[in-house]
Amino acid sequence: MAAPARLDFKHELERSGVPTPVPDIDIDRVRDCIHCGLCLPKCPTFRILHHEGDSPRGRMWQIKEASLGLVEFDDPRFQAHIYQCFNCRACETACPSGVQFGAVMEMARARTPPQNRRDRMVRRILLNGLLPHPSRLALAGRLFRATRAIGIPALLRWTRLWKLVPLGKFAAFPPPGDRSPWRSPLPKTTPAVGELRARVGLLTGCIQDEMFHATNRRTARALAENGCEVVVPQDRVCCGALASHAGEARTAHRLAEQTLDGFARAGVDTVIVNAAGCASNMKEYGIQLRSDPQKREEGVAFSRKVRDASEFLHGLGLRPPPRSIHLKVTYQDPCHLVHGQRIHRQPRELLRAIPGIELVEMAEPDWCCGSAGIYNLTHPEIAEEALGWKVQHIVESGARVVASANPGCIVQIAMGLQRAGHQIPVVHVMDLLGWAYGDEGPAPPAIARALD
Repeated sequence: MAAPARLDFKHELERSGVPTPVPDIDIDRVRDCIHCGLCLPKCPTFRILHHEGDSPRGRMWQIKEASLGLVEFDDPRFQAHIYQCFNCRACETACPSGVQFGAVMEMARARTPPQNRRDRMVRRILLNGLLPHPSRLALAGRLFRATRAIGIPALLRWTRLWKLVPLGKFAAFPPPGDRSPWRSPLPKTTPAVGELRARVGLLTGCIQDEMFHATNRRTARALAENGCEVVVPQDRVCCGALASHAGEARTAHRLAEQTLDGFARAGVDTVIVNAAGCASNMKEYGIQLRSDPQKREEGVAFSRKVRDASEFLHGLGLRPPPRSIHLKVTYQDPCHLVHGQRIHRQPRELLRAIPGIELVEMAEPDWCCGSAGIYNLTHPEIAEEALGWKVQHIVESGARVVASANPGCIVQIAMGLQRAGHQIPVVHVMDLLGWAYGDEGPAPPAIARALD
Protein backbone atom coordinates (compact mmCIF):
# COMPACT_ATOMS: atom_id res chain seq x y z
CA MET A 1 0.00 0.00 0.00
CA ALA A 2 1.38 3.40 -0.94
CA ALA A 3 2.26 5.71 1.92
CA PRO A 4 -0.22 8.55 2.44
CA ALA A 5 0.87 11.86 0.99
CA ARG A 6 2.34 14.29 3.51
CA LEU A 7 0.01 17.26 3.93
CA ASP A 8 1.35 20.70 3.12
CA PHE A 9 0.47 22.16 6.49
CA LYS A 10 1.13 25.78 5.57
CA HIS A 11 -0.99 25.48 2.38
CA GLU A 12 -3.85 23.90 4.31
CA LEU A 13 -3.75 26.74 6.84
CA GLU A 14 -3.87 29.36 4.10
CA ARG A 15 -6.87 27.68 2.44
CA SER A 16 -8.73 27.48 5.74
CA GLY A 17 -8.10 31.11 6.66
CA VAL A 18 -6.00 30.25 9.74
CA PRO A 19 -2.98 32.56 10.22
CA THR A 20 0.16 31.22 8.51
CA PRO A 21 3.17 30.21 10.61
CA VAL A 22 5.69 32.88 11.53
CA PRO A 23 9.00 32.39 9.61
CA ASP A 24 11.92 30.72 11.42
CA ILE A 25 9.66 28.32 13.34
CA ASP A 26 9.58 24.91 11.64
CA ILE A 27 5.89 24.15 12.01
CA ASP A 28 6.39 20.52 10.94
CA ARG A 29 8.66 19.95 13.94
CA VAL A 30 6.07 21.63 16.17
CA ARG A 31 3.14 19.56 14.95
CA ASP A 32 5.04 16.31 15.54
CA CYS A 33 3.87 16.66 19.16
CA ILE A 34 0.59 14.79 19.68
CA HIS A 35 0.18 16.11 23.25
CA CYS A 36 0.02 12.61 24.75
CA GLY A 37 1.67 13.69 28.03
CA LEU A 38 4.15 10.81 28.32
CA CYS A 39 6.90 13.42 28.67
CA LEU A 40 5.42 15.01 31.80
CA PRO A 41 6.87 12.57 34.37
CA LYS A 42 10.37 13.20 32.95
CA CYS A 43 10.22 17.01 32.97
CA PRO A 44 12.10 18.63 35.89
CA THR A 45 10.31 21.99 35.68
CA PHE A 46 6.90 20.30 35.67
CA ARG A 47 8.05 18.33 38.71
CA ILE A 48 9.11 21.53 40.47
CA LEU A 49 6.43 24.01 39.36
CA HIS A 50 3.41 21.68 38.88
CA HIS A 51 2.06 23.77 36.00
CA GLU A 52 0.95 22.45 32.62
CA GLY A 53 2.50 25.50 30.96
CA ASP A 54 5.89 24.41 32.32
CA SER A 55 5.67 20.92 30.85
CA PRO A 56 6.97 19.91 27.39
CA ARG A 57 3.41 19.32 26.16
CA GLY A 58 2.27 22.71 27.44
CA ARG A 59 5.24 24.51 25.93
CA MET A 60 4.75 22.86 22.53
CA TRP A 61 1.11 23.94 22.56
CA GLN A 62 2.11 27.53 23.36
CA ILE A 63 4.80 27.54 20.65
CA LYS A 64 2.25 26.27 18.12
CA GLU A 65 -0.16 29.06 19.05
CA ALA A 66 2.59 31.68 18.87
CA SER A 67 3.75 30.31 15.50
CA LEU A 68 0.23 30.78 14.18
CA GLY A 69 -0.03 34.30 15.53
CA LEU A 70 -2.59 33.40 18.19
CA VAL A 71 -0.22 34.34 21.01
CA GLU A 72 2.41 37.08 20.94
CA PHE A 73 6.01 35.97 21.27
CA ASP A 74 6.68 38.92 23.56
CA ASP A 75 3.79 38.06 25.88
CA PRO A 76 5.39 37.93 29.37
CA ARG A 77 3.44 34.78 30.28
CA PHE A 78 4.62 33.00 27.13
CA GLN A 79 8.20 34.05 27.72
CA ALA A 80 8.11 32.94 31.35
CA HIS A 81 7.15 29.39 30.41
CA ILE A 82 9.63 29.19 27.49
CA TYR A 83 12.60 30.49 29.47
CA GLN A 84 11.80 28.44 32.58
CA CYS A 85 12.55 25.31 30.55
CA PHE A 86 15.93 23.65 31.29
CA ASN A 87 15.96 22.42 27.67
CA CYS A 88 17.43 19.25 29.14
CA ARG A 89 15.68 17.23 26.39
CA ALA A 90 14.60 14.44 28.73
CA CYS A 91 11.22 14.78 27.05
CA GLU A 92 12.83 13.69 23.77
CA THR A 93 13.96 10.41 25.31
CA ALA A 94 10.43 9.80 26.63
CA CYS A 95 8.61 10.93 23.48
CA PRO A 96 7.03 8.17 21.31
CA SER A 97 6.64 10.58 18.38
CA GLY A 98 10.29 11.64 18.09
CA VAL A 99 9.62 15.32 18.74
CA GLN A 100 12.81 17.39 18.44
CA PHE A 101 11.93 19.52 21.43
CA GLY A 102 15.39 21.03 21.85
CA ALA A 103 15.44 22.39 18.29
CA VAL A 104 11.91 23.77 18.58
CA MET A 105 12.72 25.45 21.89
CA GLU A 106 15.78 27.14 20.42
CA MET A 107 13.71 28.37 17.46
CA ALA A 108 11.09 29.80 19.82
CA ARG A 109 13.67 31.53 21.99
CA ALA A 110 15.32 33.02 18.91
CA ARG A 111 12.07 34.81 18.04
CA THR A 112 12.23 37.16 21.01
CA PRO A 113 14.69 38.11 23.75
CA PRO A 114 13.62 37.48 27.35
CA GLN A 115 12.16 40.30 29.43
CA ASN A 116 13.81 39.03 32.60
CA ARG A 117 16.47 41.63 33.56
CA ARG A 118 18.86 39.03 34.99
CA ASP A 119 18.59 36.94 31.81
CA ARG A 120 19.30 39.95 29.58
CA MET A 121 22.36 40.88 31.64
CA VAL A 122 23.82 37.34 31.47
CA ARG A 123 23.34 37.30 27.70
CA ARG A 124 24.92 40.71 27.24
CA ILE A 125 27.97 39.91 29.36
CA LEU A 126 28.57 36.20 28.78
CA LEU A 127 27.02 35.12 25.49
CA ASN A 128 27.65 38.23 23.42
CA GLY A 129 30.33 40.14 25.30
CA LEU A 130 32.70 37.34 26.33
CA LEU A 131 32.45 34.00 24.52
CA PRO A 132 32.75 35.33 20.94
CA HIS A 133 35.92 37.28 21.84
CA PRO A 134 38.98 35.06 22.50
CA SER A 135 41.13 37.79 24.05
CA ARG A 136 38.42 38.79 26.54
CA LEU A 137 37.75 35.16 27.38
CA ALA A 138 41.45 34.48 27.97
CA LEU A 139 41.67 37.48 30.33
CA ALA A 140 38.59 36.33 32.24
CA GLY A 141 40.10 32.84 32.52
CA ARG A 142 43.36 34.20 33.95
CA LEU A 143 41.47 36.30 36.48
CA PHE A 144 39.35 33.31 37.53
CA ARG A 145 42.40 31.10 38.01
CA ALA A 146 44.21 33.88 39.86
CA THR A 147 41.42 34.06 42.44
CA ARG A 148 41.98 30.37 43.12
CA ALA A 149 45.76 30.72 43.28
CA ILE A 150 45.61 33.44 45.98
CA GLY A 151 42.94 31.70 48.06
CA ILE A 152 39.87 33.83 47.33
CA PRO A 153 37.48 30.81 47.51
CA ALA A 154 38.61 30.01 51.08
CA LEU A 155 38.23 33.66 52.06
CA LEU A 156 34.69 33.82 50.65
CA ARG A 157 33.75 30.67 52.56
CA TRP A 158 35.31 31.83 55.83
CA THR A 159 33.67 35.28 55.73
CA ARG A 160 30.44 34.00 54.15
CA LEU A 161 30.72 36.87 51.70
CA TRP A 162 29.88 34.42 48.93
CA LYS A 163 26.23 34.94 49.86
CA LEU A 164 26.51 38.63 48.98
CA VAL A 165 28.83 38.58 45.95
CA PRO A 166 27.36 38.01 42.46
CA LEU A 167 28.17 34.42 41.42
CA GLY A 168 29.72 34.05 44.87
CA LYS A 169 28.61 30.45 45.36
CA PHE A 170 30.52 29.39 42.23
CA ALA A 171 33.61 31.38 43.22
CA ALA A 172 33.60 30.04 46.78
CA PHE A 173 33.01 26.37 45.91
CA PRO A 174 34.90 25.70 42.65
CA PRO A 175 35.45 22.20 41.24
CA PRO A 176 38.89 20.58 41.01
CA GLY A 177 40.59 22.37 38.15
CA ASP A 178 43.38 24.60 36.94
CA ARG A 179 44.84 27.05 39.45
CA SER A 180 47.76 28.70 37.70
CA PRO A 181 46.79 31.98 35.97
CA TRP A 182 49.21 31.11 33.16
CA ARG A 183 49.33 27.86 31.24
CA SER A 184 50.67 26.68 27.92
CA PRO A 185 48.29 25.78 25.10
CA LEU A 186 48.05 22.18 24.01
CA PRO A 187 50.51 21.17 21.29
CA LYS A 188 49.25 21.65 17.76
CA THR A 189 49.77 17.92 17.24
CA THR A 190 50.05 15.13 19.80
CA PRO A 191 51.55 12.00 18.17
CA ALA A 192 49.91 8.62 18.49
CA VAL A 193 51.42 6.04 20.82
CA GLY A 194 52.14 2.82 18.96
CA GLU A 195 50.27 1.95 15.80
CA LEU A 196 48.36 4.86 14.24
CA ARG A 197 44.65 4.08 14.37
CA ALA A 198 43.08 7.49 13.66
CA ARG A 199 43.83 11.17 13.06
CA VAL A 200 41.42 13.30 15.04
CA GLY A 201 40.79 16.92 15.89
CA LEU A 202 40.07 17.98 19.48
CA LEU A 203 37.73 20.81 20.36
CA THR A 204 39.35 22.54 23.33
CA GLY A 205 36.43 24.96 23.55
CA CYS A 206 35.95 28.24 25.36
CA ILE A 207 34.94 27.92 29.03
CA GLN A 208 36.11 24.30 28.98
CA ASP A 209 39.67 25.34 28.11
CA GLU A 210 39.79 28.25 30.56
CA MET A 211 38.46 26.30 33.55
CA PHE A 212 39.42 22.72 32.66
CA HIS A 213 42.53 22.97 30.51
CA ALA A 214 44.01 19.95 32.28
CA THR A 215 40.95 17.90 31.29
CA ASN A 216 41.66 18.77 27.66
CA ARG A 217 45.27 17.66 28.15
CA ARG A 218 44.16 14.34 29.66
CA THR A 219 41.67 13.85 26.82
CA ALA A 220 44.47 14.31 24.30
CA ARG A 221 46.62 11.87 26.27
CA ALA A 222 43.88 9.21 26.40
CA LEU A 223 43.36 9.56 22.64
CA ALA A 224 47.10 9.37 21.93
CA GLU A 225 47.49 6.30 24.17
CA ASN A 226 44.84 4.66 22.02
CA GLY A 227 46.70 5.22 18.77
CA CYS A 228 45.26 8.61 17.76
CA GLU A 229 47.21 11.51 16.34
CA VAL A 230 45.49 14.51 17.96
CA VAL A 231 45.30 17.84 16.15
CA VAL A 232 44.20 21.01 17.98
CA PRO A 233 43.06 24.00 15.86
CA GLN A 234 45.32 26.93 16.64
CA ASP A 235 42.50 29.47 16.46
CA ARG A 236 40.36 29.61 19.62
CA VAL A 237 37.10 27.89 18.75
CA CYS A 238 33.78 28.35 20.56
CA CYS A 239 31.15 26.10 19.00
CA GLY A 240 28.21 28.37 19.91
CA ALA A 241 26.40 25.85 22.13
CA LEU A 242 25.51 28.20 24.99
CA ALA A 243 24.29 30.86 22.56
CA SER A 244 22.28 28.34 20.55
CA HIS A 245 20.57 26.77 23.58
CA ALA A 246 19.63 30.26 24.83
CA GLY A 247 18.16 31.30 21.47
CA GLU A 248 20.94 33.74 20.52
CA ALA A 249 20.73 32.56 16.93
CA ARG A 250 22.93 35.20 15.29
CA THR A 251 25.80 34.70 17.71
CA ALA A 252 25.44 30.92 17.47
CA HIS A 253 25.45 31.05 13.66
CA ARG A 254 28.63 33.13 13.57
CA LEU A 255 30.44 30.86 16.04
CA ALA A 256 29.35 27.74 14.15
CA GLU A 257 30.83 29.17 10.95
CA GLN A 258 34.12 29.86 12.73
CA THR A 259 34.16 26.31 14.06
CA LEU A 260 33.64 24.88 10.58
CA ASP A 261 36.48 27.02 9.23
CA GLY A 262 38.84 26.15 12.11
CA PHE A 263 38.47 22.41 11.68
CA ALA A 264 38.52 22.61 7.89
CA ARG A 265 42.06 24.00 8.16
CA ALA A 266 42.97 21.20 10.60
CA GLY A 267 42.16 18.57 7.97
CA VAL A 268 40.94 15.77 10.26
CA ASP A 269 38.50 12.92 9.69
CA THR A 270 36.87 12.99 13.13
CA VAL A 271 36.25 15.81 15.59
CA ILE A 272 36.40 14.79 19.27
CA VAL A 273 34.50 16.78 21.89
CA ASN A 274 34.64 16.27 25.68
CA ALA A 275 31.85 18.73 26.57
CA ALA A 276 28.41 17.17 26.16
CA GLY A 277 26.59 20.41 25.37
CA CYS A 278 29.13 21.31 22.70
CA ALA A 279 29.01 17.93 20.96
CA SER A 280 25.21 17.90 20.99
CA ASN A 281 25.19 21.35 19.41
CA MET A 282 27.82 20.50 16.81
CA LYS A 283 25.93 17.36 15.80
CA GLU A 284 22.99 19.62 14.92
CA TYR A 285 24.74 22.29 12.87
CA GLY A 286 22.35 21.55 10.02
CA ILE A 287 19.56 23.04 12.14
CA GLN A 288 21.65 25.86 13.56
CA LEU A 289 22.83 26.98 10.10
CA ARG A 290 19.48 26.45 8.34
CA SER A 291 19.15 30.09 7.25
CA ASP A 292 22.16 29.74 4.88
CA PRO A 293 21.69 26.80 2.44
CA GLN A 294 25.39 26.52 1.60
CA LYS A 295 26.55 26.64 5.21
CA ARG A 296 23.76 24.28 6.17
CA GLU A 297 25.15 21.61 3.86
CA GLU A 298 28.64 22.19 5.23
CA GLY A 299 27.22 21.91 8.74
CA VAL A 300 25.46 18.63 7.99
CA ALA A 301 28.67 17.14 6.55
CA PHE A 302 30.70 18.41 9.52
CA SER A 303 28.21 17.03 12.06
CA ARG A 304 28.78 13.53 10.71
CA LYS A 305 32.41 13.80 11.89
CA VAL A 306 31.62 14.85 15.48
CA ARG A 307 31.99 12.31 18.28
CA ASP A 308 31.90 12.57 22.04
CA ALA A 309 35.22 11.45 23.52
CA SER A 310 33.73 8.45 25.32
CA GLU A 311 31.67 7.49 22.28
CA PHE A 312 34.76 7.52 20.07
CA LEU A 313 37.11 5.67 22.41
CA HIS A 314 34.54 3.01 23.17
CA GLY A 315 33.91 2.46 19.46
CA LEU A 316 37.63 2.42 18.69
CA GLY A 317 38.30 -0.24 21.32
CA LEU A 318 39.99 1.00 24.48
CA ARG A 319 43.54 -0.09 25.29
CA PRO A 320 43.60 -1.04 28.99
CA PRO A 321 45.07 1.72 31.20
CA PRO A 322 48.16 0.57 33.18
CA ARG A 323 47.40 2.36 36.48
CA SER A 324 44.70 1.49 39.02
CA ILE A 325 42.38 3.88 40.82
CA HIS A 326 40.87 2.13 43.83
CA LEU A 327 37.70 4.15 44.34
CA LYS A 328 33.94 3.85 44.40
CA VAL A 329 32.71 6.14 41.59
CA THR A 330 29.24 7.17 40.49
CA TYR A 331 28.46 8.60 37.08
CA GLN A 332 26.12 11.52 36.39
CA ASP A 333 24.60 11.65 32.90
CA PRO A 334 24.86 15.12 31.34
CA CYS A 335 21.53 15.93 29.70
CA HIS A 336 22.98 16.75 26.30
CA LEU A 337 24.92 13.48 26.30
CA VAL A 338 22.21 11.04 27.37
CA HIS A 339 19.17 12.82 25.88
CA GLY A 340 20.73 14.99 23.17
CA GLN A 341 23.16 12.36 21.82
CA ARG A 342 21.67 9.14 23.23
CA ILE A 343 25.02 8.19 24.81
CA HIS A 344 24.51 6.27 28.05
CA ARG A 345 26.55 3.09 28.09
CA GLN A 346 29.90 4.24 26.65
CA PRO A 347 31.19 6.47 29.50
CA ARG A 348 30.23 3.81 32.02
CA GLU A 349 32.14 1.17 30.05
CA LEU A 350 35.25 3.40 30.00
CA LEU A 351 35.05 3.83 33.77
CA ARG A 352 34.70 0.07 34.27
CA ALA A 353 37.80 -0.42 32.10
CA ILE A 354 39.95 1.49 34.62
CA PRO A 355 41.48 -1.05 37.06
CA GLY A 356 40.27 -0.64 40.63
CA ILE A 357 37.19 1.49 39.97
CA GLU A 358 33.93 0.25 41.46
CA LEU A 359 31.12 1.90 39.51
CA VAL A 360 27.89 2.39 41.45
CA GLU A 361 24.69 3.89 40.11
CA MET A 362 22.98 6.80 41.83
CA ALA A 363 19.21 7.25 41.70
CA GLU A 364 17.96 9.28 38.71
CA PRO A 365 21.41 9.72 37.13
CA ASP A 366 19.88 11.17 33.96
CA TRP A 367 17.89 13.96 35.67
CA CYS A 368 19.18 17.49 35.12
CA CYS A 369 21.43 18.93 37.82
CA GLY A 370 20.12 22.45 37.17
CA SER A 371 23.17 23.81 35.33
CA ALA A 372 21.49 23.75 31.90
CA GLY A 373 23.78 26.17 30.07
CA ILE A 374 23.18 29.58 31.63
CA TYR A 375 20.03 28.48 33.49
CA ASN A 376 21.67 28.35 36.92
CA LEU A 377 22.55 32.03 36.41
CA THR A 378 19.21 33.21 35.02
CA HIS A 379 16.85 31.06 37.15
CA PRO A 380 18.89 30.16 40.25
CA GLU A 381 15.89 29.36 42.49
CA ILE A 382 14.54 26.64 40.19
CA ALA A 383 18.07 25.36 39.45
CA GLU A 384 18.65 24.93 43.20
CA GLU A 385 15.69 22.53 43.41
CA ALA A 386 17.18 20.27 40.75
CA LEU A 387 20.63 20.49 42.30
CA GLY A 388 19.20 19.40 45.65
CA TRP A 389 17.92 16.14 44.14
CA LYS A 390 21.29 15.47 42.56
CA VAL A 391 23.30 16.08 45.72
CA GLN A 392 21.00 13.84 47.75
CA HIS A 393 21.26 10.99 45.23
CA ILE A 394 25.07 11.25 45.07
CA VAL A 395 25.44 11.12 48.85
CA GLU A 396 23.03 8.18 49.12
CA SER A 397 25.03 6.24 46.48
CA GLY A 398 28.02 6.01 48.84
CA ALA A 399 30.43 7.06 46.07
CA ARG A 400 33.70 8.80 46.91
CA VAL A 401 34.00 10.48 43.49
CA VAL A 402 31.50 11.72 40.91
CA ALA A 403 32.35 11.43 37.21
CA SER A 404 30.57 13.40 34.54
CA ALA A 405 31.24 14.58 31.00
CA ASN A 406 30.27 18.25 30.80
CA PRO A 407 31.90 21.34 32.35
CA GLY A 408 28.61 22.98 33.38
CA CYS A 409 27.50 19.86 35.26
CA ILE A 410 30.88 19.56 36.98
CA VAL A 411 30.80 23.20 38.16
CA GLN A 412 27.20 22.97 39.36
CA ILE A 413 27.45 19.64 41.20
CA ALA A 414 30.83 20.44 42.78
CA MET A 415 29.38 23.67 44.15
CA GLY A 416 26.32 21.88 45.51
CA LEU A 417 28.27 19.10 47.20
CA GLN A 418 30.80 21.42 48.86
CA ARG A 419 28.15 23.84 50.02
CA ALA A 420 26.30 20.93 51.64
CA GLY A 421 29.50 19.92 53.47
CA HIS A 422 30.45 16.86 51.37
CA GLN A 423 34.06 16.57 50.21
CA ILE A 424 33.26 14.43 47.17
CA PRO A 425 35.25 15.61 44.13
CA VAL A 426 33.52 15.92 40.77
CA VAL A 427 35.76 15.21 37.76
CA HIS A 428 35.48 14.39 34.09
CA VAL A 429 35.52 10.80 32.84
CA MET A 430 38.55 11.83 30.75
CA ASP A 431 40.33 13.03 33.91
CA LEU A 432 40.09 9.58 35.47
CA LEU A 433 41.14 7.95 32.23
CA GLY A 434 44.07 10.36 31.83
CA TRP A 435 45.34 9.69 35.36
CA ALA A 436 45.02 5.95 34.71
CA TYR A 437 47.19 6.39 31.59
CA GLY A 438 49.89 8.13 33.64
CA ASP A 439 49.12 11.85 33.55
CA GLU A 440 51.10 13.44 36.38
CA GLY A 441 48.94 16.51 36.79
CA PRO A 442 47.54 17.20 40.25
CA ALA A 443 44.53 15.16 41.31
CA PRO A 444 42.11 15.80 44.20
CA PRO A 445 43.44 14.19 47.40
CA ALA A 446 40.83 11.40 47.39
CA ILE A 447 41.93 10.38 43.89
CA ALA A 448 45.68 10.92 44.45
CA ARG A 449 45.58 8.54 47.44
CA ALA A 450 43.76 5.91 45.37
CA LEU A 451 46.22 5.89 42.45
CA ASP A 452 48.58 2.92 42.10
